[in-house]
Amino acid sequence: MYKGYLLVSPVEQLNLDELTTIQSLFSDMLINPKQYVENDKLVVLVREPSDLVYEELINTINTDLFQSLSLYESSFFESESALKEDMQKKMLSLKFDRPYLNDKILFYDRILGSIDEQSKKMILKQFYEDEEFLHSMKIFIEKNQNTSEAAKALYLHRNTLINRLDKFYRVTGFDLKKFEDAAIIYLLIKEN
Repeated sequence: MYKGYLLVSPVEQLNLDELTTIQSLFSDMLINPKQYVENDKLVVLVREPSDLVYEELINTINTDLFQSLSLYESSFFESESALKEDMQKKMLSLKFDRPYLNDKILFYDRILGSIDEQSKKMILKQFYEDEEFLHSMKIFIEKNQNTSEAAKALYLHRNTLINRLDKFYRVTGFDLKKFEDAAIIYLLIKEN
């Protein structure tokens, strides 16, 4: 039973040797995948999760073949009917606008798309245009809210980072030491 799938697009720009190379690569790296081309997409049905990092794989393929392909990695499904239903929706609606996509990235984009610049300015206040300050907040969150690790990564004294966190809290009302606040701010500043 197939539980997940990959979509590689656009494959019409590939010659037969390049397409065969990509299909061979998936056949060698996955356990009995089913592969076919439909609507300018290579569909790869997957039986079980893999340790492959598909983002690195598609970047390597693009570099080696001098292409600009995109790869979508689906979540895994309990039934083949759910898989087929999801795949049909994705084949019609998915925009292959970056090299790697998955459901987490699509969800993040949907959330971020609902936040306009005016809302960002309202939440971030005076820090909206302060890239260095926001970068230090982002690194703090990415280092699991560990001040020592974040300060080391930022080449700052730990107390300097703590002062910045306190200032951010005083001005915005968002305490980045609290997960709920950090999650909201991270969504706003991730691209910085």
